[in-house]
Amino acid sequence: MGATTFPRVGGHPAFDLVDTVHWRLDDTRAIDTLPDVEAVLDWCAEIDVIADPDALRALASAAPATATAEHAAITALREAVYEAVFEESPDAVALIAREHIDALSRSSLQRAGDRWRWHPPADLTGPRAAIALLAHDLLTSDLRAARQCGDDACGWVYLDTSPRHNRIWCTAAGCGNRNRVKRHHARSRV
Repeated sequence: MGATTFPRVGGHPAFDLVDTVHWRLDDTRAIDTLPDVEAVLDWCAEIDVIADPDALRALASAAPATATAEHAAITALREAVYEAVFEESPDAVALIAREHIDALSRSSLQRAGDRWRWHPPADLTGPRAAIALLAHDLLTSDLRAARQCGDDACGWVYLDTSPRHNRIWCTAAGCGNRNRVKRHHARSRV
Protein backbone atom coordinates (compact mmCIF):
# COMPACT_ATOMS: atom_id res chain seq x y z
CA MET A 1 0.00 0.00 0.00
CA GLY A 2 1.27 3.50 -0.84
CA ALA A 3 0.73 6.66 1.16
CA THR A 4 -1.31 6.40 4.30
CA THR A 5 -4.92 7.42 4.18
CA PHE A 6 -5.64 7.41 7.90
CA PRO A 7 -3.90 9.40 10.65
CA ARG A 8 -1.05 7.64 12.42
CA VAL A 9 -0.33 10.07 15.27
CA GLY A 10 -1.68 8.02 18.19
CA GLY A 11 1.47 6.11 19.04
CA HIS A 12 -0.62 2.92 19.28
CA PRO A 13 -2.93 1.39 16.65
CA ALA A 14 -5.91 1.52 19.04
CA PHE A 15 -5.42 5.28 19.40
CA ASP A 16 -5.02 5.56 15.63
CA LEU A 17 -8.43 3.89 15.40
CA VAL A 18 -9.92 6.43 17.81
CA ASP A 19 -8.40 9.16 15.64
CA THR A 20 -10.50 8.04 12.68
CA VAL A 21 -13.08 10.44 14.11
CA HIS A 22 -11.97 13.92 13.14
CA TRP A 23 -13.16 16.90 15.21
CA ARG A 24 -14.51 14.53 17.88
CA LEU A 25 -15.20 17.34 20.36
CA ASP A 26 -17.30 19.43 17.96
CA ASP A 27 -20.58 17.76 17.01
CA THR A 28 -21.11 20.21 14.14
CA ARG A 29 -17.76 19.34 12.52
CA ALA A 30 -17.26 15.69 13.52
CA ILE A 31 -16.31 13.40 10.64
CA ASP A 32 -16.23 9.61 10.92
CA THR A 33 -13.69 8.38 8.38
CA LEU A 34 -14.91 4.80 8.91
CA PRO A 35 -18.50 5.19 7.66
CA ASP A 36 -18.81 1.59 6.47
CA VAL A 37 -17.16 -1.81 6.58
CA GLU A 38 -15.17 -1.03 3.40
CA ALA A 39 -13.43 1.85 5.19
CA VAL A 40 -12.80 -0.38 8.21
CA LEU A 41 -11.16 -2.95 5.95
CA ASP A 42 -9.04 -0.20 4.37
CA TRP A 43 -7.93 0.93 7.84
CA CYS A 44 -7.16 -2.64 8.95
CA ALA A 45 -5.17 -3.28 5.76
CA GLU A 46 -3.25 -0.03 6.18
CA ILE A 47 -2.10 -0.90 9.68
CA ASP A 48 -1.59 -4.55 8.65
CA VAL A 49 -3.90 -6.33 11.10
CA ILE A 50 -5.78 -8.44 8.53
CA ALA A 51 -4.19 -10.86 6.11
CA ASP A 52 -6.47 -10.70 3.06
CA PRO A 53 -8.62 -7.55 2.81
CA ASP A 54 -9.81 -8.46 -0.69
CA ALA A 55 -11.24 -11.77 0.53
CA LEU A 56 -13.01 -9.92 3.35
CA ARG A 57 -14.41 -7.39 0.88
CA ALA A 58 -15.89 -10.29 -1.10
CA LEU A 59 -17.37 -11.75 2.08
CA ALA A 60 -18.84 -8.34 2.98
CA SER A 61 -20.45 -8.08 -0.45
CA ALA A 62 -21.93 -11.56 -0.08
CA ALA A 63 -23.24 -10.92 3.45
CA PRO A 64 -24.17 -7.22 3.75
CA ALA A 65 -26.21 -7.67 6.95
CA THR A 66 -23.27 -9.35 8.69
CA ALA A 67 -20.92 -6.67 7.38
CA THR A 68 -23.20 -3.93 8.72
CA ALA A 69 -23.39 -5.63 12.12
CA GLU A 70 -19.61 -5.99 12.25
CA HIS A 71 -19.19 -2.33 11.32
CA ALA A 72 -21.49 -1.32 14.20
CA ALA A 73 -19.57 -3.56 16.62
CA ILE A 74 -16.23 -2.10 15.50
CA THR A 75 -17.53 1.44 15.87
CA ALA A 76 -18.72 0.60 19.39
CA LEU A 77 -15.29 -0.86 20.18
CA ARG A 78 -13.56 2.28 18.87
CA GLU A 79 -15.73 4.47 21.09
CA ALA A 80 -15.13 2.13 24.03
CA VAL A 81 -11.37 2.66 23.70
CA TYR A 82 -11.88 6.43 23.92
CA GLU A 83 -14.33 6.18 26.82
CA ALA A 84 -12.23 3.68 28.76
CA VAL A 85 -9.04 5.73 28.56
CA PHE A 86 -10.34 9.29 28.73
CA GLU A 87 -13.62 8.95 30.63
CA GLU A 88 -12.72 5.88 32.73
CA SER A 89 -16.03 4.29 31.78
CA PRO A 90 -16.54 0.89 33.44
CA ASP A 91 -19.03 -0.05 30.71
CA ALA A 92 -16.43 0.67 28.04
CA VAL A 93 -13.82 -1.38 29.87
CA ALA A 94 -16.30 -4.25 30.19
CA LEU A 95 -17.07 -4.12 26.46
CA ILE A 96 -13.37 -4.26 25.60
CA ALA A 97 -12.89 -7.18 28.01
CA ARG A 98 -15.81 -9.10 26.46
CA GLU A 99 -14.59 -8.42 22.94
CA HIS A 100 -11.05 -9.48 23.92
CA ILE A 101 -12.23 -12.78 25.36
CA ASP A 102 -14.39 -13.37 22.29
CA ALA A 103 -11.46 -12.49 20.00
CA LEU A 104 -9.18 -14.97 21.75
CA SER A 105 -11.78 -17.71 21.45
CA ARG A 106 -12.02 -17.13 17.68
CA SER A 107 -8.32 -16.52 16.97
CA SER A 108 -5.41 -18.91 16.65
CA LEU A 109 -1.97 -18.64 18.16
CA GLN A 110 0.64 -19.08 15.42
CA ARG A 111 4.40 -18.93 15.30
CA ALA A 112 5.77 -15.89 13.46
CA GLY A 113 9.57 -16.01 13.40
CA ASP A 114 10.87 -16.13 16.93
CA ARG A 115 7.56 -15.32 18.63
CA TRP A 116 3.97 -16.40 18.78
CA ARG A 117 1.15 -14.10 17.61
CA TRP A 118 -2.59 -14.19 17.74
CA HIS A 119 -4.14 -14.38 14.29
CA PRO A 120 -7.77 -13.31 14.01
CA PRO A 121 -10.21 -15.43 12.02
CA ALA A 122 -10.29 -14.98 8.25
CA ASP A 123 -14.01 -14.21 8.26
CA LEU A 124 -15.94 -10.96 8.70
CA THR A 125 -15.37 -11.09 12.47
CA GLY A 126 -11.60 -10.94 11.90
CA PRO A 127 -11.24 -7.15 11.87
CA ARG A 128 -13.24 -6.84 15.11
CA ALA A 129 -11.11 -9.57 16.71
CA ALA A 130 -7.90 -7.83 15.63
CA ILE A 131 -9.16 -4.50 16.97
CA ALA A 132 -10.22 -6.10 20.26
CA LEU A 133 -6.70 -7.50 20.68
CA LEU A 134 -5.25 -4.04 20.01
CA ALA A 135 -7.69 -2.40 22.44
CA HIS A 136 -6.78 -4.87 25.16
CA ASP A 137 -3.08 -4.34 24.50
CA LEU A 138 -3.53 -0.58 24.92
CA LEU A 139 -5.69 -0.82 28.04
CA THR A 140 -3.25 -3.16 29.78
CA SER A 141 -0.27 -0.93 28.99
CA ASP A 142 1.02 2.08 30.91
CA LEU A 143 -1.49 4.85 30.14
CA ARG A 144 0.27 7.66 31.99
CA ALA A 145 1.36 9.05 28.61
CA ALA A 146 -2.17 9.02 27.16
CA ARG A 147 -3.18 12.50 26.07
CA GLN A 148 -5.88 14.25 24.08
CA CYS A 149 -5.08 17.10 21.71
CA GLY A 150 -5.26 20.51 23.39
CA ASP A 151 -7.41 21.93 20.58
CA ASP A 152 -10.97 22.70 21.68
CA ALA A 153 -12.54 20.70 18.84
CA CYS A 154 -9.97 18.18 17.61
CA GLY A 155 -10.21 15.32 20.07
CA TRP A 156 -7.43 13.21 18.58
CA VAL A 157 -5.60 11.11 21.15
CA TYR A 158 -2.02 9.96 21.42
CA LEU A 159 0.70 8.60 23.66
CA ASP A 160 3.02 11.46 24.61
CA THR A 161 6.48 10.01 24.08
CA SER A 162 8.18 13.40 23.84
CA PRO A 163 11.35 13.65 25.95
CA ARG A 164 9.75 16.01 28.49
CA HIS A 165 6.24 14.54 28.16
CA ASN A 166 4.83 17.98 27.42
CA ARG A 167 3.23 17.43 24.02
CA ILE A 168 0.02 19.47 23.74
CA TRP A 169 -1.16 18.97 20.16
CA CYS A 170 -1.94 15.93 18.06
CA THR A 171 0.37 17.43 15.45
CA ALA A 172 2.46 20.57 15.69
CA ALA A 173 1.78 21.37 12.03
CA GLY A 174 -1.99 20.98 12.33
CA CYS A 175 -3.64 21.89 15.62
CA GLY A 176 -0.45 23.32 17.09
CA ASN A 177 0.04 25.82 14.29
CA ARG A 178 -3.67 26.70 14.05
CA ASN A 179 -3.83 27.45 17.79
CA ARG A 180 -0.58 29.45 17.80
CA VAL A 181 -1.90 31.59 14.94
CA LYS A 182 -5.24 32.00 16.74
CA ARG A 183 -3.45 33.17 19.94
CA HIS A 184 -1.25 35.53 17.95
CA HIS A 185 -4.27 37.12 16.25
CA ALA A 186 -6.08 37.45 19.57
CA ARG A 187 -3.06 39.23 21.12
CA SER A 188 -2.56 41.53 18.14
CA ARG A 189 -6.20 42.70 18.24
CA VAL A 190 -5.87 43.97 21.79
